Amino acid sequence: MIRKLFLFIGIIALFSCNGKTDTKKFHTNLSVDWKITSSKNLEESGDKISKVGFDDNSWYSIDLPSTVLNSLVKNGVYKDIYFGNNLEKIPADQFKVPWWYRKTFYSKNTKNQNTHLVFYGINYRGNIWLNGNLIASADDIESPFRQFDIDISNYIIDGENTLAVEIIPPKRDDLTIGFVDWNPRAPDNNMGIWREVYLETSKGVSIKNTFVQTDVNEETLAEAFLDISTEVTNHFSEESKVKLLMEIDGVTISKEITLSSKETRIVKFNSKEFEDLHFKNPKLWWPNNLGKPELYNCKILCLVNEELSDEENARFGIREIEQYVNSEGHKGFKVNGKKVLIKGGGWVDDLMLADTKEKVEAQIQYAKHMNLNTIRLEGFWGNDKTIYEKADEYGVLLMIGWSCHWEWEGYCGRPETEYMCITTPEDMELQAKGYRDQVVWLRNHPSIFLWVYGSDKLPHPDLERKLNKYMEGVDTTRPILACCRSRDFDIEHSNVSEVSGSIGVKMLGPYGYVTPNYWYLDKNIGGAYGFNTETGPGPQVPPIESIKKMLPEENYWPIDEMWEFHLGRNEFQTLDRYLKAFNARYGEASSLEDFAFRSQISNYEAIRGMFEAFAVNKYNSTGIIQWMYNSAWPEMFWQLFDWYLMPNGAFYGTKVACQPLSLIYNYADNNIYVSNEFNKASKNLRAEITILDINSKVLLSKEVSFDIDATSSKMIFKIPKITDLSSTYFLDLKLKSQGVEESRNFYWLSTKKDVPDFKNSEWYVTPYKDFADFTALNKLTQAKVNVISKFEESENDQMLNVVIENVSDKIAFFIEFRVFCEETGETILPVFWSDNYISLLPGERRSLSAKFKVKDLNGNTPAFEYKGMNIN
Repeated sequence: MIRKLFLFIGIIALFSCNGKTDTKKFHTNLSVDWKITSSKNLEESGDKISKVGFDDNSWYSIDLPSTVLNSLVKNGVYKDIYFGNNLEKIPADQFKVPWWYRKTFYSKNTKNQNTHLVFYGINYRGNIWLNGNLIASADDIESPFRQFDIDISNYIIDGENTLAVEIIPPKRDDLTIGFVDWNPRAPDNNMGIWREVYLETSKGVSIKNTFVQTDVNEETLAEAFLDISTEVTNHFSEESKVKLLMEIDGVTISKEITLSSKETRIVKFNSKEFEDLHFKNPKLWWPNNLGKPELYNCKILCLVNEELSDEENARFGIREIEQYVNSEGHKGFKVNGKKVLIKGGGWVDDLMLADTKEKVEAQIQYAKHMNLNTIRLEGFWGNDKTIYEKADEYGVLLMIGWSCHWEWEGYCGRPETEYMCITTPEDMELQAKGYRDQVVWLRNHPSIFLWVYGSDKLPHPDLERKLNKYMEGVDTTRPILACCRSRDFDIEHSNVSEVSGSIGVKMLGPYGYVTPNYWYLDKNIGGAYGFNTETGPGPQVPPIESIKKMLPEENYWPIDEMWEFHLGRNEFQTLDRYLKAFNARYGEASSLEDFAFRSQISNYEAIRGMFEAFAVNKYNSTGIIQWMYNSAWPEMFWQLFDWYLMPNGAFYGTKVACQPLSLIYNYADNNIYVSNEFNKASKNLRAEITILDINSKVLLSKEVSFDIDATSSKMIFKIPKITDLSSTYFLDLKLKSQGVEESRNFYWLSTKKDVPDFKNSEWYVTPYKDFADFTALNKLTQAKVNVISKFEESENDQMLNVVIENVSDKIAFFIEFRVFCEETGETILPVFWSDNYISLLPGERRSLSAKFKVKDLNGNTPAFEYKGMNIN
């Protein structure tokens, strides 16, 4: 009785940590203190290399995850590889041979426990040795997306152990990691141990792959039903009686089972069996701007003979995901029964797969800050789970699937077919197992709303069936998309899977520069209808500071081949199309400074029109993914912020366009709309609409009162014909509720219209017959502003508060704010401005703020500056 009492007290203590128990007792991260060298430097084989005492003093020291190239960069072998064309100077032949990773670690009590090594990512093949024994060979260890759980109980010893992994690089036609046309290939093709390595122990019976499924009552949102499963394995050679204890939100339930020798069983806890798993008034997980992304923790303890044998934590969210098809046949998505207009961007990891946890979090924070609700991962990105964990925490939806790297001969080196280039039974099995492994690894993340099999092409029907079979066993809680393109650009008929039917989403471009009205005018290709899974207005040239970081001074200006090296690839390794439009609309640039600054005006205008058109047309339009969201290295194409985390004009154009309650100018019909993304209606709103000419003369001033339903849009004002408009003029929109400003939007417009040539469109761009004229912006009369700024510091964060007032009778146009280190002159990044690139009407006063981390100052003094198109 006393023993049972102490056991009960001990269990309560284990559960009392609210899911934050240190689980190192059973799960040890082996990712630090590794050594690496080329096989060219070795004569010995794995049985010798993996022995204690082997001399690795000449090897490079690294921590995992780390590709081979990243390891060399960390050790100073190559420096500034992203500067200029240094990347292409790195010899690639050195990466055509195997490289060795080696680590020593200590263990104890190995005779009384079961021990496994878990590799979460090896690219591409590996021979794994422990203490002189080959424990897994390259015949089985293949594919960067397989996860390998290796029983080493018979090989691990008390005391010092030596682990050695021979990494065999991917061949041209291997199913490896790829970056397609987004940026250059990594010279090492990302060979190496690119995700973490863990040592997993248990005292005879282990648990893993816990999965929490939730079923929300969508009519009331007042109850949810939880079904939980976990995989239990008896490693003993005799029968074991096991008690499983599970705790969620202060509620503990238990189940006793008997496992036969070496048996593995999926044990389930469901709401029909346990009333405590019927949650009343659950805290739901919502995407950004629709509610809080509430999270729970499920902790399971595994006891054998009343002794703790293993434990696992699984964080999850209670939410319901479903898809719908609108009257036009376009797929859309709901969260907790509410329609969600998908607004996001396409993610890519660092070129060397070397993103830090801090950098990943900053990029997810940026999505929330821009009012986006989704990120598309074309590829199972992330050198660990940080992307997925932070998306959970910040309320950012994720759609995940394979990259088109495996669909085109130019990237994967395989013959093209109408399907992705995975056609043999062996390759189908390899790919399907990799997909299954990723799903099992990630399925508890509430942010993931969609599994995607293919990108540009469908999987072969046999592969799709195989994937479906695996998915039936691991996750049926989310929709599955067979691919992201419903039809080819030049083919009118739908791309229909013989297995799953209509695709219901589109991928019809554009990927090159288009003007804001494109998205409203186009009804057949990339315009604002349906779910456009990847598209955008092409280049997004960063501010001048980033350009100078990536280019040698002799290549600053004019634009040359070094610029092109820092663009995309193939059709996207040029700025010619962008420059044609830029020069016609804004006038040719006279210098790097001029081009970089006015490019932000173009970036802002182009991206805002895209996101706003989809908001105006919801829910005939159901989603939009900007191609791309971030960049794998320093470049000038497809990015809302660059590799340095520097936001560009498109960042703030997106932030304004995606305001959850916003007034919008429709470039097609010349009228004013309101868009409401919130889950609740808004009443007694007021729009203040002002039109001014190039000299800041007010030509129209109108107030409109209106209501707006939840998650809807509508027209609220038809702009009348106005005489005496200058060729370039301005539109200012302010939305107020009970006198308090909710949002604002400021446009520069032209009486000369952009005229797309839709008949001559190609898959990546639509040409133009004529362009708008904004050249009058270059001759704006100077305005004068007064600015008051103050820095305030807390323990971890620093805040800059700015009050700016236009004290002149002219519009102060496109004002850029910057916080930087006084000693170095470098912008402090990441930075979160409440707004930027703003314009002020005559006499207008605004308060803004910028937030950044104290640690990002690196001991320097923060400073502040601003500039504008027509302010000194």
